[in-house]
Amino acid sequence: MDLEKKKSQQTIISVVLGVAILACMIFLLYNQTSALKEAHSRVEQEESALKQEESRLLNLIKLSKQAPELEERKARAEELIPPLPNENLLIAGIYDLADKSKTDLLEVHFDKRVSKESYDEMPIKLIFEGRYHGLLILLDNLQNWNRNVRVNEVQVNEGRDELPQIKAEITAAAFYQQQGKEAQE
Repeated sequence: MDLEKKKSQQTIISVVLGVAILACMIFLLYNQTSALKEAHSRVEQEESALKQEESRLLNLIKLSKQAPELEERKARAEELIPPLPNENLLIAGIYDLADKSKTDLLEVHFDKRVSKESYDEMPIKLIFEGRYHGLLILLDNLQNWNRNVRVNEVQVNEGRDELPQIKAEITAAAFYQQQGKEAQE
């Protein structure tokens, strides 16, 4: 009976060990499968991040090729909105534009400045006299001038010598950067 008992115990131990080994193998296989899935997920995330970074790099390369053009545009923008009000240069420039358009600049009035977020507006009232076609050329030249001027309103009346002469009152605004205020103080 001892022999049978020993055999029975050995069989039970073998079965239990076999089941335990099988359970360990299944557990290890499950962990490996889970780790593999997680690794695949991380690889997909890294590939997605890599594609985004490649796209960003291509955009940066494209921008670096445009750097000279962007520098020119920046310099042009700085000319359009100078650091100081430069009222005298503004008036001289408007006189020059009036001459080019064959109109006479009769009056220039500056109103109280308006501070904005990163620049100041300098409201201006301009009174011109000339022909209608000259006024149109003047307005076009103001829009394409090397200083940023916004035309708010144009009132056209009869000139001193009557028609075809007209008198135009232009309400406009020129701009300068706020850092110009600090330089003056």
